[in-house]
Amino acid sequence: MSVPPPPPYPPTAGASDPTPGQQWWRGGSVEPIAPPMPLYAPAPSVEQVAAAFWAPAGRLFAEQATAIATEVGQQIGQLLTETEAQRFARQQVEFETLVAAQRAERDAAFKAAGETPVQRAERHRIEDVLTPAASHREDLVGLVDLLADRIGESPEERTARKHAEAELAKARSRAAEDARLAAAGETPEQRTRRHRQQQLTDKREAALRASRQRRRAAREAGPSDRTKRFRLWCLFTAISATGGYAVHLVQVLTPGGPLVGLLAAAGGLALDLYTRDGGRLRVSEARGWALALMLALRVPVASGLAVATGIAPLLDLITHLPLH
Repeated sequence: MSVPPPPPYPPTAGASDPTPGQQWWRGGSVEPIAPPMPLYAPAPSVEQVAAAFWAPAGRLFAEQATAIATEVGQQIGQLLTETEAQRFARQQVEFETLVAAQRAERDAAFKAAGETPVQRAERHRIEDVLTPAASHREDLVGLVDLLADRIGESPEERTARKHAEAELAKARSRAAEDARLAAAGETPEQRTRRHRQQQLTDKREAALRASRQRRRAAREAGPSDRTKRFRLWCLFTAISATGGYAVHLVQVLTPGGPLVGLLAAAGGLALDLYTRDGGRLRVSEARGWALALMLALRVPVASGLAVATGIAPLLDLITHLPLH
């Protein structure tokens, strides 16, 4: 008895043969069913998970590292090859481009809010005054350049720079004041009148500043000029003391003694310094009507000094000399 060959596929549990009475190993027409899949797939290894996780990060890091290296190389090349004029021109172009982009964004926002061309022009004028100029780089290189400029500048250059900074600060403050008063309802006529008053004040301040500079230059003199000024001070003080004796101020202060004389001199000195711009105008520098007014105002000072130093009898002797 021969053994039949094994079936090409396993039998199906519960399946019925389409042909009654015919078994599956005798050539039945039952279709094979695929074997069931396993419930759990084999877990990947730690190396595979790590490789799948770091693959995108590695590609991104490679791209960023290449871009950073290229940018750093370009910057180092610029710092090593460009001149001072080229660097300043490049920074100026970058600054102007940034300012233009920011102004375009503000213009678009204000235009959407209903700003008129006249209002936009006025706003641009105020922004030009309030926006500080990019005079140096905002990094370590700019700091070194700024220190080098400050160390190497002369006293005249420093004075001119301080004056320019003060004028710019004044212009910015006035532009901010214009914007604030315009928002508060100031009319163009009122603004014009206020600007005219400010111009007159600026002229007076400039004249006063020029006179103080002339006095300061006159003070930077040799010992002979100091001696001359001291002699003039003694002469003018003696004239004022003689005037105080003539109006009997010295006689009134003499009974009080030196302490009363010092108090009178201190009070007169306060008035004298106030009239001479806080002492900026020296006694020896007064001329014309200013000299006559100063001699009259210095009478209390000279009289108090005469009483405090005890030279009042000398004034009495001088006034009784037969000069005629």
